[in-house]
Amino acid sequence: MFVLAVLRDTLKIVPSEFTKSREEALKYEINRKYANRVLHDIGLCMMVHDILEIDEGYVQHSEGWIWVKVIFRLIVFRPFKDEILVGRIRSASPEGIQVSMGFFDDITISADQMPVGSEYNGTEGVWVWRYEGNELFMDLDEQVRFQVLDSAFLDVNPPRPKIGDVDSVPASHPPPYSLICTIAGDGLGLLTWW
Repeated sequence: MFVLAVLRDTLKIVPSEFTKSREEALKYEINRKYANRVLHDIGLCMMVHDILEIDEGYVQHSEGWIWVKVIFRLIVFRPFKDEILVGRIRSASPEGIQVSMGFFDDITISADQMPVGSEYNGTEGVWVWRYEGNELFMDLDEQVRFQVLDSAFLDVNPPRPKIGDVDSVPASHPPPYSLICTIAGDGLGLLTWW
């Protein structure tokens, strides 16, 4: 679920951080820049794990801060294919359900990845699995065990408005990183089922 990614960057240490050690100041700057951010084809950055290499810093003309080249490792959320995870049902629609792990919300289980015999109940607004004469409701906020089928990265640079068109930016953007998952397998689905 979590991996280490090695990155290289040139970071600045501002004068207010000079009271800290260089490593502490750099860790603060790395976390400020990368934590809770999706890097394309890498994953969701959580926090700095350690710093591998720090070059000498330099002060650029007319600036009061120090620029430092650094190589570091980040803890990154990027589940592998077929990994089993647990989250909570966030929303349901005829297309499927959305699951949240608390720190990551872009998990989709489509209608074709539900257990055989599942159908969407429009009046209740939830999915129901009909199994051996029982109706097992997939209520919102219930814990669910799911299997990762694939992950999808999307370049979501902000759309540029056309010249003269002020309201051309859409209100919602697709997520930069999402997981496509299934609950159609033994041991998968709501934890209360098993």
